Amino acid sequence: MKLLEGKNALITGGGRGIGRAVALDLARNGANVAIAARTESELNKTVEDIELFGVKGLSIPADLSTLEGVSNCAKVFFKTFNTIDILINNAGMTQVASIIDYPIEMAQKMFNLNIMSYYAMVKEVVPKMIEQKSGNIVMTASVQGNIYFPPKKVAYSASKAAISAMGKCLNLELKPYNIIVNVLTPAGVETKFAEDLRKWGQQMPITIPPEFISPAYVFLASELAKKKYRGRVVELNQICEFLPVLQDEFGENELDHKELVKLAEDKIKNDQFKVLKQNSELVAFMVQYRR
Repeated sequence: MKLLEGKNALITGGGRGIGRAVALDLARNGANVAIAARTESELNKTVEDIELFGVKGLSIPADLSTLEGVSNCAKVFFKTFNTIDILINNAGMTQVASIIDYPIEMAQKMFNLNIMSYYAMVKEVVPKMIEQKSGNIVMTASVQGNIYFPPKKVAYSASKAAISAMGKCLNLELKPYNIIVNVLTPAGVETKFAEDLRKWGQQMPITIPPEFISPAYVFLASELAKKKYRGRVVELNQICEFLPVLQDEFGENELDHKELVKLAEDKIKNDQFKVLKQNSELVAFMVQYRR
């Protein structure tokens, strides 16, 4: 049986980048996947690829920066699926501009998409999850606003810090209903964001493909996360730095998370080893995911 067999998932920002990679990995693991974003052509292509795994895909064109767009997205989803097991809040926009130069209207639009769409989508789907007495919510934050606090990214970093706070608070509120909420902090992922940031003059660090981090979403959306991962802000940025080392060293071996920790201690830096110990189950899953 596949890890997410028969589960129903909704992913915002699912037409490209991280959202598309996550959508395909959820489908690969047996989930039916609905994806929402503004660009219908990208959504339709991703749905075609989702359905190659023998599951149901659904394209929901929507402007998620508006409350009406979020509400309509949820309505379309529930016309097709009676339950929602997984919500991936991932839609977003970015910027590079000083607080003086960045138009207040653009900051408002960013907050609407990067914060309010997450809040509003949770509000739309949580009643169904409470009725089911189960659900997994995973939200995309960022290294910026959680680990690094750069200039000329005030609006973006503030929005991503808000997502981490939202996730922690939501998890406590929804815990009595067996609903799990976690947050991930990716760093340099090769998406349209990265292309735009280069055009706007930001020097990008080494980037990784979205497919490199999508297994983390699969893990947190599954029953594997149930025991230990609740209300966590997972430092995915750190994991991405040392994961290639562990994959090269141990990727061919059948290792559980405890064995991985023992073997990895002298392979990675001390601060990274601390993150490994905190997230050993997740890292072990990612090391062997595409083996």
